[in-house]
Formats: sequence, structure tokens, C-alpha cells
Amino acid sequence: MKVTLFDVISPKKGCVNKDLAGGFGTRTHIGTDWRARLLEYAKKHSVRIPQLTTAYIAAIFKNAGWDVELKTVKTPYGKIDVLDSDLILIQASIVDYKNEINAAKSLKKNPDSLVGFYGAFASVKPEIFSEHCDFLIKGEPEKAFLDIAAGKTPMSLIESPYLTGEELNNLPFPHWDIFPINEFSYKPSLLKQPVLTIISSRGCPQSCGFYCPYVNLQGNFWRARSVKNVIAEIEYLIANYKIKALDFRDPTFTMNMVRAAEIAQKMIDKKFNLEWSCETRLDLLDEKLLDLMFESGLRNINVGVESADPEVLKNAKRKPITIEHQEKIINYCKKKGIRVAAFYILGLESDTKKTILNTVNYAKKLNTNVAQFTISTPYPGNGFYEQVKNKIYENDWENFDSYTPVMKHSNLSREELIKLKEKAWSEYYFRPKWLWQYFKNNVI
Repeated sequence: MKVTLFDVISPKKGCVNKDLAGGFGTRTHIGTDWRARLLEYAKKHSVRIPQLTTAYIAAIFKNAGWDVELKTVKTPYGKIDVLDSDLILIQASIVDYKNEINAAKSLKKNPDSLVGFYGAFASVKPEIFSEHCDFLIKGEPEKAFLDIAAGKTPMSLIESPYLTGEELNNLPFPHWDIFPINEFSYKPSLLKQPVLTIISSRGCPQSCGFYCPYVNLQGNFWRARSVKNVIAEIEYLIANYKIKALDFRDPTFTMNMVRAAEIAQKMIDKKFNLEWSCETRLDLLDEKLLDLMFESGLRNINVGVESADPEVLKNAKRKPITIEHQEKIINYCKKKGIRVAAFYILGLESDTKKTILNTVNYAKKLNTNVAQFTISTPYPGNGFYEQVKNKIYENDWENFDSYTPVMKHSNLSREELIKLKEKAWSEYYFRPKWLWQYFKNNVI
């Protein structure tokens, strides 16, 4: 039996990364002037991470004795040939779903192949994909694919439940042999290559799940793999793929700070000599933990600041982090040599032009290695979407890309949000203070 994991690469403008935004995918398009275009070019050629779920699925079928291949096509310009596979699987994104559906239509011309979709967008909007495929996985897909790989015929809509922590431990490690791992990059956050991704826990119970897309597929309850299992995977990645860097894709890596410390200590004991990155909340970090993680190779953290205005955050149902602690941790990271990527959301429901400009100025004050400014986006399936769905005017799901206004805002027009987004990016990165910091950290 043969399975093809089909990856459609969008030729559209902007930097497309389908593993981001909880698997919905993002498409970074910053603006129209030369500075915005330069930043888009830089991101497109520095950030490329693989679809981790696809690698897990590859491992499941390989372990069951199937022939496994990865087929990558750039659409709509690339030719999509009819494949001889028994099973063809496509991870559905929100930012490129039209190309993915068109690919499925072409692939279904072979009556002996079953074509299926999986992923966050297919899970929350199965009706968009159902007529273009033979089956669709709704939910975390691994459990369903374990059944299919064992011989169960996939049909129609398949509900795939969340995996428990023990079930996560029992999954085979992702199969990266079929991926172009030397092409993956996570610069400027991680400078070494090859770099691969790993996920040690899934789900997140934090209140920002109200608007965060990660919980749409992973849920809002935290499930963690054992430290032993995580360390075994890192050993596997080093031995088989000679990795030099690792990006933890957990929504909140330090949800359990004791566990995070145990992972870091084991990495030190094993002398892995990797540089690594993770995403977490600043109130789930302290100096002691950062010291240990730095010693183990931590060189970047991704953190959500979102807004500089406490009332804006409160209205977005985000649990507040004190300014004092936020700045203390960021400044400590800088002193240690840990890069910080700070994420900001422009156009949260009670934002005004003034609060957004204050947020941009605050970002400049923090002067982190990376600052990312996105536009508030209601992803189907989360609480924010349900709250504002009557205000949504955008009919094209592909524009739910984190960089395009899609709903009527109480205080800001669509045009104002687009201008503020471009202003934030351009003003942040074209400052002597940031340029000197970047040169010092990445060149000297």
C-alpha cells in the first residue's frame, strides 16, 4: 500500500507558512512601499518551517509498512499529475485552501486513489472540503490515521479525538526522511541549520484561547509527553538528521515550569549542543529557569505582548502580565543572549488609533530581536469568532491570514488598520537602535 502526503505551495505574494497559527497558516504581507517589500522578502527567505503533523502521519504509515512519499507542487503553475497511490492526504490551510481543493479535484481523477483532508481549517469548516474529497479527518488526526494505516477504510467525515499524554508518548517520532530538511530555516531567531521542529505538549488552558487559533485543533486542556519521551526524540533527531537547532512548537512550552526545567537539565546532561527556541508566556518564566534553559541551548523565545494597553487586553479576555515582570524578563533575556520575538495584535476590539500607536511605541521601547505586528483575526471555531461573526464582511477565507482586516471594527476603518500595520513594521525595523542591535547579535 502506498500513501502520498501532498503539499501545495502557494505562489501568492507574501510569506506563506502553513504550520503557523495553529495549522490555519499565515501569509505575511506587510505593505506596498520599499521598506515593507524588503521586510516581506527577508521573511520569505528566512522563515520556512515544516508541517509537523504531516511528519507524524508519515511515521504512522511507515511503521505500518506502507510506502510513504511527499509530493510538493507549486500551484497554480505546477502540473498536478494523477498519482498511483492508494491514499493521498492534504493538510488543509485557511490561507491556501483554494489551491488545495483544486489539487484534490485533479488527484481524484484516479478512481483507485482515496483523497482525504485533515488539519485545523478542515476540522472547523468541513463543508468547504467534503465534496472535493473521499474523506475528511475532524480533530487531531493521528488517532484516525492509526486506524487507517492498520487497514480501516476511510469514509466520509471521521471524528478523531484528542490524544492523551500517554497516547502522545506512544506515537512514533516524526518521519523526516522524505522532507527537504536542509531547506528549513528559522532565522533570525535560530541561526544554525539543519533545524527541525518538535512538540512536547499540546493544548493550552490560558484565557487568550478566546482568540488564539492553537486551541481550535488542540483544545484548551494541556496534555504533555513525558520528559523521557521528549529527550528520546531529540536524540533520534540528532542521530538521524544531524540537527543543529530545534524549535519547540508547544503553544506554551513552560506551562509547567518544573517540567520545562527537567527537559533543559536533561539536555545539559546529554550534552546535545543544540540551539533551540520555544513559545511561552512571560509570566511563566523567571531568571532561574531562563539560566537553566540558556545553559541547555535556549537562544530564542516567542512571547505574546499583544497590546500595551491593559484595558484593550482585558476586553480581549487576555490574562494580564504586569509591565514590571514583562520588562524584567525581556531585559534579562537580552543580557543572557536569548533573542526575544514579541508578537503584537493590532485592531483588538477596543483598540483605537491612539492605543495602537502606543503599542508600536512600546514595542520600540522593548526593542526585541523580532517584533511581529498582525491584525486581529477571528478564526472560525474560537470564541472570538462567535462573538464577532455578525461583523465579518470578508467572504474569502484566504484573507483570514493574520494580516488582512476581515471584520468591521468599532473605532478603525479597514484602510486605517492596513496603514497602521505597515507603519508599525516599517518604523520598528528601520531604526538605528534596532539595526545596531541586529548587527551586534547576528554579525559581530
